[in-house]
This record gives sequence, structure tokens and C-alpha cells, in this order.
Amino acid sequence: MVGLYRPDVAVVTLSIGLGLAGLAFGRARVSLRLADRPDDLFTRLAFASVVLPVTLAAVAALAPPTAKDTLQYHIALPKAWLAVGALVDVPYNIPGLRALGAEMSGVWGMLLGRLLSPRAGEAAFGAAMFAYFPLLLAVVHGWARERGLGRGPALTAAALVASAPVAWEVAGASYVDLALALYVVLAFRAAARWSTGGGRAALAELALALGFALSVKPLAAAALVLLALLVLLRARRAHGQRDGARLATAGVAALALGVLIGSPWYLRTWLLTGSPLFPFFPGLWPGEALGWDETRAVLFQAFNAQYGGDPKGPLDYLLLPVRLALMGRRDVPLEWESVCGPAFLAGTPLVALALWRRQLDAELGIAAAGGAWLFAWWALSAQVLRYLLPATALWALVVAGAAAALADNARVLSRALLMATLGGQLVILAWFVGDDPLRVALGTEPRDAYLTRRLDYYPYYRLINETLPTDATVWLIDVRRDTYHLERPYVGDYLFEDYTLRRWVAEAGSAAELRARARAAGITHLLVRHDVLFDPARSVLVDDSRPDAENRARLARARAFLVDEARVLRADQKFLLAALP
Repeated sequence: MVGLYRPDVAVVTLSIGLGLAGLAFGRARVSLRLADRPDDLFTRLAFASVVLPVTLAAVAALAPPTAKDTLQYHIALPKAWLAVGALVDVPYNIPGLRALGAEMSGVWGMLLGRLLSPRAGEAAFGAAMFAYFPLLLAVVHGWARERGLGRGPALTAAALVASAPVAWEVAGASYVDLALALYVVLAFRAAARWSTGGGRAALAELALALGFALSVKPLAAAALVLLALLVLLRARRAHGQRDGARLATAGVAALALGVLIGSPWYLRTWLLTGSPLFPFFPGLWPGEALGWDETRAVLFQAFNAQYGGDPKGPLDYLLLPVRLALMGRRDVPLEWESVCGPAFLAGTPLVALALWRRQLDAELGIAAAGGAWLFAWWALSAQVLRYLLPATALWALVVAGAAAALADNARVLSRALLMATLGGQLVILAWFVGDDPLRVALGTEPRDAYLTRRLDYYPYYRLINETLPTDATVWLIDVRRDTYHLERPYVGDYLFEDYTLRRWVAEAGSAAELRARARAAGITHLLVRHDVLFDPARSVLVDDSRPDAENRARLARARAFLVDEARVLRADQKFLLAALP
């Protein structure tokens, strides 16, 4: 906000971070001594099951970004901020009005990388966002070791997370959900330590982890609810009313401090929109922003409801764990937009049995409660699979702990769990081979060639960047509004990308009126996906409640505006780029 997004500031920030890391390692008295005995085959396989997905995700993260949300805001917003050197509001970019704490890591990475080249800055952003993946796995492994699990079973817990295709996809796509999972797991670890007798240090860790989680996404509020309940339960178990009041005060103060740490993002949202919850819960606390209105808020709720299928009945919720294990498809909202794999379902009976026999210690019990609570919250809200990552990380720890508690030899069940991760590993490998990010990451494939085969509209973006004048303004219609790779001014609706066109076509009496509206908005060119727009069976311009003649007239007006009376610069069976006369 004060113009400090500069390379020199990034270098100073990195130096401070490295210095603090050195102090932390020094205080921890890290020892690099060898293990008392060499790892057996099982432990080495568990280690390989962690290293393989992490390595493949690292390669994917270094490739030019192609993931939808990343191109819309995760990296598009930092690019806009660095262009002016400050955190600014980007018009029409609705996610830019929400918490964006994790993206800040990518901002500093991009600044440092740009000291070498723009491509290096892009790769550095991906590397910074990828770093949350190995950090999360290290926390899961470390917590498992703290609970007495051997190296092999602890690595199995990490492998359960690493082998989930959704985790690999998020790590390589520069999404922020692994950052949220990391901080939520750290918050539950701190709460578990405090609940089992920990002191002020655990409360300090709880406050920091909760604050950082809230700064990543509002979804952290789900964890806050259970963390508050854990604080009250610890206070209730205290010896005496005075001791209980003291514990309750300390716990609530830690949670309040965590909320305070995460609050600047929500205060910013409040100032910009009139609601700290924007764009969620419009009925509870409505907000306003350029490019957003009440109708789109209702459409947004319906959009989120489609994940996992809509409508959902009792049987759908009952079978949800089984469906998650056996189904799931990449980029298909009805099937959660990604893949979880069968490993977590295979481990769930072990957790149930260990809980029934009371063989899980208190900390693992709290982790189990956290995982179950976050799963229930997710099931009743937007079932986007990557939002489930905090629960999966906690559940992986509990599954490994249950396997160790139930078997005389912890390695027996851990081996079975490790075998269950094979399906996820194969899916990850198939996705990696299909995406083929290795060549571009190594520099043997040109960036434009990689983006052309990954993004079907990219040749049009390249044409816009290379041929249109710098003062041209392009209206993006049904092309995902992925603005990171676009180097010209643009307008476009977020998420509902044909909303304005649909409204204008319904209100306007002719193509000339549509053209006048576009010109008044400063639009000079149009990039539209026309194959769906002009198909009467699929077009959003067709209103089934209106007469057929009116719908045909709407399609004719739109075609005249976009094609017949515009100068077509390039077109194919799917996209069209035209200049307004």
C-alpha cells in the first residue's frame, strides 16, 4: 500500500527471513547425526512415496502457470501490484477483495526472480507457492514422530497426503490451499499441546497459526469454531473455578490474537465493499463492488452448490466418503474438480476401531476431531476438493497413528496403507505425463509453445499482445477471463463471464445499440467463445421462459454485434477475435 514492492525491499526481506531461520535452527539445536540403524525397505519405500509427488510437483510449479484460478487472481493480482509497486484494487477482480496472505509469499519470490528475468520471476512465484507442500508434509511427519511413531509409519502419514492427487495438483498450480492446510494443522497441533498441559508457548503458536490461516482464506473460520470449543473444554477440566477461568481467559485471548493477526485483510475488504464477508453471505451482510451485484451473489451461491452434484440428498452425504475415494475428475465441478484417491477411505476403519478401543492418545484424538469436523463442514458447504486439504492432512496423521496403535508391529498396517497410496501415485504420474511440464521447466520447450498446447485460447492472447495497439481494450466473453498472460487493458465479468453481454442483449433493441454501449465503456475489441454462445441449445442468451421468436431475435442481435458488423481479426470453431467498427 505504500509502494514498497521493489527488488531492493525484497532482498532485505529475504535476508531478514534467512537470518530468522538461522536463529530458529540454532535455538532448536538441530542435529544431523545418522540414525542408529539404517532404514529398512519399508521405510525407504515410504520415503520414495513422499519424494516422488513432491519432485513432480516442483517441476510443475516451475512451468508457466496454466491453472484457472492462478491465472485469474493468484498470480494475476501480484503481477498487477508489481506493475505499480503497491497493493492496489484491481477493478472487476472480485477475488482481489478477499484475504490474500499466501499470495504475498509469491510476490516476494516474483520480485527476486525478476532480478534475472520475467520468466525467472514467474518461476519464483511458483516455487514460493510450491514450498507450502513440503512444509506441510514435514509438519505431518514431525507431529507423527512427536506422538511416538517410528520413521516408517511417520513417513506413511506424510505419504498419505503427498499421494493425494489433489494435493499434488494444488502444489504445482500455485494455489493457496496447501498454505491453509499447513497453518490449520499447526493451529490444531498447538491447541492439542496446550490442551494436554502445554503452556504459553503453545498458545503463542496457536495465535500465530490461526492468524496466518485466516489471512489465507476465510475457510479457516471453520477451524476457529472447533478450536474455541477445545479451549472451553480445557477450561472445564481445570481443578477449581479460578484455574478454569484463568485457562479460559488465556485460551480465548490466544484465539482473539489470532483473529487480530488475520484481521487486516478483512478490514480491507470491509473498507472496499462494505462487508468483511464479501462476497459470501450476502443475505447476512451484503457488500458492493464494481462488477458485482445481488444477482451475481445469488448465482455465486448456486455455482458453489454444483460441486459434488446438486441437489444432494441424505444418501449422497452418507456415501460421500466412498464416492470421494472411487470417483473424482479433474476440472469437473460435479465430481469435486479433482481426485482424492482410496487411501483415506482405507484408513478410516482403523481410526474408528482405535477410537472405539480408546487407543489413540489425546493429541491424536484432537487431530481426529479436527479432521472429522472440517470434513463435515466441507460436506455441507462448497464441495471443492482442494478445500478439504486441511482435513486430509489431519486425517493422514490420525490414520497412521491408528495403524501404529492397533498392530503389535506398527509396520504391518503401515505397509497396507502405503500400498493404498499407489492408486494416487499413478494418477499423479498420469497427470504429469499428460501436462508434460518438464521440457518447459528445463528450458528446452519455448514458453509460447507450452502455453499454446495447454491453453486453447492462448494463440489469441498472443495475437492481442503482438498486434493490437497499447490503448486497445479487449472485452473477454466466456474465455475464462484468465488475464495473467494478457498484456493489453481488458474488461470482463468475473466467474459469470457472459453476464453483462446477456443483460445488454436482453435490453438493447439492435446491434447498433450494443455497439454504442460497448464503445461508451471504452471497449475496442472482443474476444469471445462463440461455439456455445450461438448454439440455441446451450446459449445463455436463450431464456426458456420467453417466446421462441424473442430468443431468436436475441441470438441474431448478438451475432450481428459480435460477427456481422464487427471486423473479424481471427476465428476458429471455438473462439473469435474482432474489432468494433
